[in-house]
Amino acid sequence: MTLSSVKNEEMVVVGLGEMQVSNDPNMVLACLGLGSCIGISAYDPVARVGAMVHVVLPHGNNMDCGKSPTKYANTALPAMVAQMERKGAVKSRIVIKIAGGAKIIHTVPVGSILDIGYRNITAVKSAVAENKLAIKAEDIRGTLGRSMWLNIDTGVTRLRTTASPVGEL
Repeated sequence: MTLSSVKNEEMVVVGLGEMQVSNDPNMVLACLGLGSCIGISAYDPVARVGAMVHVVLPHGNNMDCGKSPTKYANTALPAMVAQMERKGAVKSRIVIKIAGGAKIIHTVPVGSILDIGYRNITAVKSAVAENKLAIKAEDIRGTLGRSMWLNIDTGVTRLRTTASPVGEL
């Protein structure tokens, strides 16, 4: 199945700790191979501005966050919202969807300090609440890897796990 509905769409992969923001209707943003990481899809349906960030870790110290704010949940969301607002988005209209946070190492107890997926989910949800936003849809936890795509033209976020076909999130 192809994710593109228009032949001239450009897919931009959002790598580990990276963020992309766009108002280009021909662009599709993609977080591929999410395991314990969290992909955050954000979209303002009026301004038609979308963003995606690939969160790797729950928290960083001031030096780490200063060097790479989109790598950490505590700084990625505010950075993403600020970039979206620069392109005309309005914070109160932003629709948030998240995916990932899988428990990759099966022998690690759920919720322990080594359960990075769980810690990432908790940190992302805290950041969303602290920024007075809400999560509209999520596909989190479990043990399966995921990939997600955001179509800037339509605002549709699609998701696929390693065991399922592509579907809308």
